[in-house]
Amino acid sequence: MKLIAQFFVLMLALGTLAATNEPSSQAVLQDLQHKMASVKSVYLEFTQERMLKLFSEPLKSEGVMLIARPDKIRWETTAPYQTILLGDQKSVAQFELNNGKWEKLKLGFPQLLQRVMQQMSAMNQGKLDAMMSDYKISVSTNGETVLTMVPKDEAVRGMMSSLEVHLLPDLSATREVVMNEPNGDLTRITFHDEKRGVEFPAGTFDQSKPLDISAVKAVVKNAP
Repeated sequence: MKLIAQFFVLMLALGTLAATNEPSSQAVLQDLQHKMASVKSVYLEFTQERMLKLFSEPLKSEGVMLIARPDKIRWETTAPYQTILLGDQKSVAQFELNNGKWEKLKLGFPQLLQRVMQQMSAMNQGKLDAMMSDYKISVSTNGETVLTMVPKDEAVRGMMSSLEVHLLPDLSATREVVMNEPNGDLTRITFHDEKRGVEFPAGTFDQSKPLDISAVKAVVKNAP
């Protein structure tokens, strides 16, 4: 369930395109929609801190996220453990590294993941109506632009009370995402080394035998 929650957060962060009743918020979101609509692919590296009230120190991990329009995504944790989650509008697949070999897992929540993939696809195509009824959105601008999203669906609120998306002032990139949980725990994901408009090599999003992330990175890092 933890991996699904993290995946859910990342999908929202990279494609937050919903409408509000506030004119100023609507203008910001429309500007964000315009910028996202022109992005055909995104490569992101991230660090994550999971802060639990039961522990004094956060649980840390790191990984990469790849998006290719209209609907392909790869969300991979590279340390301290290794997992891969891949998806498109039709299907999702998860892999876990065991004893040096990738094992394809049976997913326990395929319908939730499928819904997330459908939302991500719609958002990255600039379809505002797809998200209009799902979240209450507020926007603040004070040194950075912060979108605060509160799910309207009770089942989603049981997992995430609110989501904060921190963007650069010109909306050109996502700095970090904070997922607040109802019990007071939170997950903070910080993005870096973002590259847009990259050409991913064949096999990057293969749901049977995904290309090793080192090979993907080699192509992305050496691209002009």
